[in-house]
Amino acid sequence: MSTLHDFLWLLLACAWVCAGCVATSPDSTRSVPVDRDTTRRPSGDAGPVQTLRAAYREGAYDAVVRRIRSRRRDDSLHSSASQALHVLLGRAEQARGRHAAAIDALNTARRIAEGEGRATTAIDRALGDSHAALYRWPEAASAFERVLGARPDDRAARRAQRWSKARAQYARLVRADASNGRWWARLGQCNLGLNQTERARRHFGKAHRRVPQSAEVALSLSRLHRAAGHLDAARRVVDTTLTHQSGDPRLWRRRADLAFERENLKRARRAYVRTLATGDSSATVYRRIGLADVRRQQYARALPFLRRSLRRDSSHARTTLYLGVTYLRLDSLRRASRYLQNTIDQEASGPITDALAHQGATYSRRGNVSAALEAYKTARRLRPGRAELDFRLATVYDEHYRDKAPAARYYRRFLRAHEGGLPELRRYAMSRLKALRPTLHMQQGPASSE
Repeated sequence: MSTLHDFLWLLLACAWVCAGCVATSPDSTRSVPVDRDTTRRPSGDAGPVQTLRAAYREGAYDAVVRRIRSRRRDDSLHSSASQALHVLLGRAEQARGRHAAAIDALNTARRIAEGEGRATTAIDRALGDSHAALYRWPEAASAFERVLGARPDDRAARRAQRWSKARAQYARLVRADASNGRWWARLGQCNLGLNQTERARRHFGKAHRRVPQSAEVALSLSRLHRAAGHLDAARRVVDTTLTHQSGDPRLWRRRADLAFERENLKRARRAYVRTLATGDSSATVYRRIGLADVRRQQYARALPFLRRSLRRDSSHARTTLYLGVTYLRLDSLRRASRYLQNTIDQEASGPITDALAHQGATYSRRGNVSAALEAYKTARRLRPGRAELDFRLATVYDEHYRDKAPAARYYRRFLRAHEGGLPELRRYAMSRLKALRPTLHMQQGPASSE
């Protein structure tokens, strides 16, 4: 059966790719990936490099640095493997904020690559980032120019080069006149463009102290405080600027969002109402007012705001969900049922069905048959028209159960629903039905009479 299972898994994977349903890789690291020209190596060196690359993707930067430094002078390493290790070392040092050490490692990798006649574009891009982080503007510009010389259409390098040049100019301006808040804000914006968020936050902070009346500065600084988890600091920034710009709906919206995140629903509602009064009548603002009322069990008060939100945006499942909850609490059961069903229908067409289908495949491969069937059947209830789920159910029953009647039933459902699509799965389903005929005849199961 293991051969059958492996074949089915391969077949299903191919079909899911064709259907556009295979999930993307879960790698969510923000670090810049190593380009192909830095990773070519013989198979004998692949193990250590692959292991260290995996550790780097997991964020184990200290371990990567320690392990590479312990073996990077290993004379047995092929030059391409040595280059890859030095690139990884440079990336890991960048992630730890040690840009001088990163530059040393990346320069070594660059010398190896040049000696072997390999491209150095990815290494130069990383060198430019580290030089810019250390305010070494000429070196950063030179590195980015090398990238653009090799790849004139490299937008990332061109953008970084522009931000680096602009940051150098604004750094000179603020040294000449540190009281100019606008220049501090521009310097902060340049740091944002170069992904130097902590420096950007410091520079926007200096701008805010000099021009507290600027809504643009306050919004940028509060966003950076918020991203760093400093919600109180973000609120203080907004409150300060609101004393100068009390009619700006963006500031009231930010004030309301910050209070909402802190679960201060009373304060959030007041700020959202001010947001409406100053000109922002978006669906989100109405929805947030309604949500605040529902959470505070003020259902009749929530109803008109949720209705207005739905009129402006009928696609948001949270709106229909809270409308269903509100009508349920107000004993309007028919309306509650309608809005709750709308929520279910919207969510069923989203990623939840894909997640259940892939979870079913995971359970099946691990041998947890009952959990696999439950996941597939739940997905099928959510999306009854998705024929691939019938095929998956058929293969689980076919592989794991002696009674082949359920397998035959789902194979037939799949074939009826997919008369023109997924030809490989259709051929397999038809071949299995043909092979199961003697067994079905002997079992006299319900599916044998269909």
